[in-house]
Amino acid sequence: MSLLNKLTIKSLKLNKKRTIVTIIGIVLSVALITAVATMYSSAISSLIKFETYQKGNFHYAYYNVSLSDLNIFENNRKIENVYYVKHIGYATLENSQNKEKPYAHIMAFDKDSLENLSIKLVSGRLPKNDNEILISTHLKTNARITLNIGDTITLDVGKRVSNGYELNQNNPLNETEEVIEKQAKKYKIVGIIERPATSIEPYSAPGYTFITYMNDKTGNLDVYTRYTKEGLKEHYRVTANILGINPSLFEKINSGNFTPSEKELKDYTEEFKNVKYEINVNSYLIKLETNPLDLADTGGQLGIVVLIVCAIIVFTSVFCIKNSFDISITEKIKQYGMLRSVGATKKQIKKNVFYEATILGLIGIPLGILFGILASYILIIVSNIFMKDMFTEGINLIFSLSWIAMIFSVILGIITIYLSALKSARRASKVSPIDSIRNSENIKIKSKKLKSLRIINNLFGIGGDISYKNLKRNKKKYRTTVISIIVSVSIFIALYSFVNLSFISVQNELKVQEYNLSLFSYAQKDKTFYDKLLDTTKFNNVKEYSILRNELIEIKDVKYSKQYVDALNIRNISSKNVGIYAVGEDAYKKYIEELGLRYEDVKDKAILMDKTNFSVYNEENKKRTYYNIRTFDYKKGDKIRVSLDSKKQQTLDLEIGFITDKLPFSLKFFDNEIIIVSDEFYNKEIRFIEDESGLSVYYKSDDPDKLQDEIEEYMKDYNVNINNSAENVRIMENLFTLIAIFLYGFIIVISLIGITNIFNTITTNMELRKQEFAMLKSIGMTSKEFNKMIRLESAFMGFKSLLFGIPIGIFLSYLIYNFLAKESVTSYPFPYVAILICIVVVFLLITSLMKYSMNKINKQNTIETIRNENI
Repeated sequence: MSLLNKLTIKSLKLNKKRTIVTIIGIVLSVALITAVATMYSSAISSLIKFETYQKGNFHYAYYNVSLSDLNIFENNRKIENVYYVKHIGYATLENSQNKEKPYAHIMAFDKDSLENLSIKLVSGRLPKNDNEILISTHLKTNARITLNIGDTITLDVGKRVSNGYELNQNNPLNETEEVIEKQAKKYKIVGIIERPATSIEPYSAPGYTFITYMNDKTGNLDVYTRYTKEGLKEHYRVTANILGINPSLFEKINSGNFTPSEKELKDYTEEFKNVKYEINVNSYLIKLETNPLDLADTGGQLGIVVLIVCAIIVFTSVFCIKNSFDISITEKIKQYGMLRSVGATKKQIKKNVFYEATILGLIGIPLGILFGILASYILIIVSNIFMKDMFTEGINLIFSLSWIAMIFSVILGIITIYLSALKSARRASKVSPIDSIRNSENIKIKSKKLKSLRIINNLFGIGGDISYKNLKRNKKKYRTTVISIIVSVSIFIALYSFVNLSFISVQNELKVQEYNLSLFSYAQKDKTFYDKLLDTTKFNNVKEYSILRNELIEIKDVKYSKQYVDALNIRNISSKNVGIYAVGEDAYKKYIEELGLRYEDVKDKAILMDKTNFSVYNEENKKRTYYNIRTFDYKKGDKIRVSLDSKKQQTLDLEIGFITDKLPFSLKFFDNEIIIVSDEFYNKEIRFIEDESGLSVYYKSDDPDKLQDEIEEYMKDYNVNINNSAENVRIMENLFTLIAIFLYGFIIVISLIGITNIFNTITTNMELRKQEFAMLKSIGMTSKEFNKMIRLESAFMGFKSLLFGIPIGIFLSYLIYNFLAKESVTSYPFPYVAILICIVVVFLLITSLMKYSMNKINKQNTIETIRNENI
């Protein structure tokens, strides 16, 4: 080992506090990078798990494959697993309340299919033979047919055909179809499952899925395939070869990475007419497993966040660790000068600094990785505690330790340490032997520049004068401390604003939705149904409600406001489509009362909600302009001619009874212009209740869960869908808390890096100046004057740091607002709290650190300190 390396190790041992603080900075930096990278890896693994849970563990599904073609899949080296499904047939469900879905669709699954195609068992067990069957939960909730485990059912199973063609689940119900070739089949219900994935039962499917067991392979089958890793890399080519079409053309059309010509589109259409099988692609799972950083998907958005976060960590950490090396160089400046004077080269000095960085990195990086893995493991446990009540069992974070994430963390850690040491190494190699031995390298300043301001002398006396001059003559030392504080303050304000904006966005979303239970009905055209629906609004548990009906109308010869015309440049458009709404008699009367209107005055008139929010992108300056303005140039009493969307030939003259920017209960999520009328007017001029094909009811309740049970029981004979948004609010609040844990955890660690940085620079700078302080005491400076001088230095330092740090932080927070939250948060929330926290913490921190250093200096012997030239 060379002499320089031995001196470096000895220096690290002698300066234990600085060494430990530097290692802590490295550990925090690498741990945070590791935690972020590991959480990203875990998130992608969790998304893959959830996708397979929701849609099935397959990449491509091939429908209606003959038995003779199964070997194409079974012997394909690019296919890892194959799962088989058989369509048995359709049986009419006489009691189905959903007229668009009158069938049971019986399917047979083999053992592997039951385990891998998202068959989510709610109760009971899976079938073991072709006499046992599974039914889904929405048979009861949607068709209103109640069947239980243990029941035996007989189904007349046949083919569903229309005009001679056999239909499947991808063909919605039509008037000409029928079920033929029926055969009675008896099944025993052994289990109940959740609604199958859309690859098995599309939303437009006319049959509820019933699943039995496939004893043997007969007839045509659906083949679900999972490709190998090599197969996924060229999945377009593999699929095209199976289908028997041009692989290059198939990839060009389906990948989205190319723009095909008209000829290519025509050729592809012709080729696709003759493909062997219909296919279904689990495209999101393929992207997650092959290219999760695709910017268009969740994985890509997470990737961007990870890269931004890592950039912030590296930027902050470089300052922290760089300051440690700067201080180390300042401490050893005289030592380097002596080494240069006896023959050490610039290259050797530079190499010595990197050797010190390597030793610190070899200690800090492994510790950082260990702490980062531990932190991410704990975060995943905490996340799953919050998530267990939010979603189904399928949504669950899994801990995934990726070697790529580890390598990424190590590389970023090395880059951080290298960037931190680089400038210090250059500075050390340029040390002048004479200046360093005289210890004058850091103090090169003209006397004119040391003149202090008269106001400082008048306000603070000789102590303030000396403090100000100390800051001037030791620029490099104080610049390091000030920059450290500026970086910490600005990043804290920016991150605090980011968290605050996230909170405001979520809170706005929760506040907009005043109701917590909603009911939707379709194809119910009778007054009895409406009366029963009206009864539900009178339940004791209902605090407020609205019954929503709406129609699209077209305003003729529209009069736009000048601001709207200028913003959208629409000078030649003479009509506009607008929604006209009735909200229920009670909700309407409450609404007009809030507006200060009388029912008799406006019952036959329109209330115009004339406020619109939109943005326009300018191609020339590449900027997006946001507007919150009036759309129309109408006033109270004006009449507007409109035509109804459902009755194109019918026109109607609407008189405007009031113009407002307020909305009634249940419509507050609207951010564009609409018209509200009374139910009396809507029934007379737009549509009667008996003609409605669908109704929406919105409830506000103190106990929405109980109200939901009451409504479901009361409306059990009708086809209604109930959405409990209170559950969604609970989910949002839990998700909100979870995000807060992540973001505040990130802020705390970044703040710790900043505090470590400030502690390192201030305490070491004070240590480096102990000879200077001893000299001041030796010429008569009292302890009171000395303490006052140090306190003033702290004040000057803190003030200067905040003078730059706060504006930079505000600028960064405004940038974050413009890029991320301008559409969801209407006005920029000034970060008062963050600024106040920074001011208090900076002065408390600087004062406490200065006091800590002063106590150490005051305990030293003045004469011995002056005589001692070695720190």
